[in-house]
Amino acid sequence: MSSPPRALRRARAARAARHALWGAPAAAAVLGAIAVGAAGGDAAYVLRVVAHGDASTDDHTWKRTARLAPAAAPARWREAPGCEPVLAAFAREPDAPAMYTYLARGGALAFVVIRDGAIACEWYGNGGARDRPAAAFSISKSVTALALARAVADGTLAGRDAPIPAYVPALAARDPRFALITLAHLVDMRSGIAFDPAVGFPWITRDPPMVYYASDLARTAVERTRIEAPPGGFVYNDYAPNLLGLALERGYGARSTQGPLQALWSDLGAEYPAAWTVDDRGFAWHESGLVSTARDLARLGQLMLDDGMVEGRQVAPAAFLTRSTDAVGRARATAFAGVELGYRNGWWIPGPDELLAMGNHGQIMLVSRAGRTVIVRLGRDGHGGSRGLGFDGRGETNVSIAQRLRRVAARLRGDGP
Repeated sequence: MSSPPRALRRARAARAARHALWGAPAAAAVLGAIAVGAAGGDAAYVLRVVAHGDASTDDHTWKRTARLAPAAAPARWREAPGCEPVLAAFAREPDAPAMYTYLARGGALAFVVIRDGAIACEWYGNGGARDRPAAAFSISKSVTALALARAVADGTLAGRDAPIPAYVPALAARDPRFALITLAHLVDMRSGIAFDPAVGFPWITRDPPMVYYASDLARTAVERTRIEAPPGGFVYNDYAPNLLGLALERGYGARSTQGPLQALWSDLGAEYPAAWTVDDRGFAWHESGLVSTARDLARLGQLMLDDGMVEGRQVAPAAFLTRSTDAVGRARATAFAGVELGYRNGWWIPGPDELLAMGNHGQIMLVSRAGRTVIVRLGRDGHGGSRGLGFDGRGETNVSIAQRLRRVAARLRGDGP
């Protein structure tokens, strides 16, 4: 008999933990006291971990959020007639049903294809809608990276090579080696700061929940981080974007959701309001907090194709575009299921003319520079993505979804199998 899917195993483990904590009053009191002690006295944090378990695409409905207003004069998408070319490209996938069936069964909420600056295909299902924002998860890292680049370009931050203690001096006071870590190291995930992605017992002391469920995320990012190696080696790290968020807030003297992130959303010409989840003190989860429509997320990808311009305005600095696609970024950073990927400026680099942003539960944005194509796919938990089951009963990971979209984009430009 095959083992149950990981999502089911985690759900069972979470239920077992809740029963252990609350099943018997005496045991609950003892275990609860131990858990709160291990979490530095933060009982609210412990309750969130136990009550919610793994991250969900619905978390923004109970977490606090800060609203990002749309642009006063939104940039309007041109619309190309019909989805036929995209449907035909999907039909050449050897193991997939028709595109709409694949998306519906795979738990997709939204699917938008932009070609040459026009919406070529658009689909919504499973409760998704054109004007309904969805959790973007780690696509947020690409947005944080762009906000950082804009802060450097306008002189708010000294430069990418500025050491992080210049904006967060408490780090160097705790460990002088933080002075060797620059903003560039953080945005490229090459800081040498430790991060263990494993989530297991005793849960509450693990890095992912310590970030994702923090009551005071800024304090967590400053006090929990530790250095395990000199800067240079790639380690995907959820502390890094939040340290960059601290630098942004110290530079602008305002909450990032009220300053640089709102300014970026306006300059992109966003059509719809977005939200960013924030902790109890209003500090944004810079690694995972964006909640956006697929149409407005696609504007970030289109920006990378249009030399950083939106309707004649320079929204992304030219240096950011160049750095995001240089040879350093194309060099192998890591591999998932045999797929080698580079990483630079908050973007995964799957190929020489491609950029990729990926978030939990199948949130994918592919930018094909050669094909002038942007594809955004947003999903819900329990289906496609890094958790749960895909359309055909197999686990379809973020990377496998991204590889499929890469093949579709290649066929659209006429050079795919």
